[in-house]
Amino acid sequence: MLCFLCWLVPLLLLLYVVADVNYFLRIGFVILWGRLFHKKVKATEGSTIYGFCTTQDVDIFWRHMNNARYVRDLDFARFHFYDRSGIYEEIMKRKGHALQGATTVRYRRTIPIFTAYKITTKVIHWDDKAIYIEQQFITVGDGFVRAIILSKQNILDIDVLDMMKKLTGCEPGEAPEELTLWLQGVEVASAKLRKKD
Repeated sequence: MLCFLCWLVPLLLLLYVVADVNYFLRIGFVILWGRLFHKKVKATEGSTIYGFCTTQDVDIFWRHMNNARYVRDLDFARFHFYDRSGIYEEIMKRKGHALQGATTVRYRRTIPIFTAYKITTKVIHWDDKAIYIEQQFITVGDGFVRAIILSKQNILDIDVLDMMKKLTGCEPGEAPEELTLWLQGVEVASAKLRKKD
């Protein structure tokens, strides 16, 4: 037993140095928890996960969640949503890939330390190349939307319109105005970068 610990402890330390072990553990936990305790959802319905702002999440003043933690928690919520909605399974069946294409975060009010919150995730639109997701951080105590996030999820190597028709039974419809305006801004920024290349 002692010999086992002699190599296990250094191995764990090495893993913590070279990889973000907590990130991968949390992803596994979120997906497992969802499969055990949350029902499947339609891609257009959305899903919810919960979190709690601890001392590991706060800024240097120890008052509220730092900006990097919001973005990190969005990953966990997205993984949960992809699993519960069947999007991930469908992408894998079709041998495709999902990549984050663009994200914008609108912070409305901070999440104070030791505060419970939830993250809602839902598809708000899709086209032939991507699905567009809206996520919200909402504090549990008062129901206030603390941050709203729009993201473009590029789906590679598959027909996105066909996949979403199978998952939702409908066509994409008209994009919400805020999404259209945001995508126009993303395109302007991309055009500037293409000129430099």
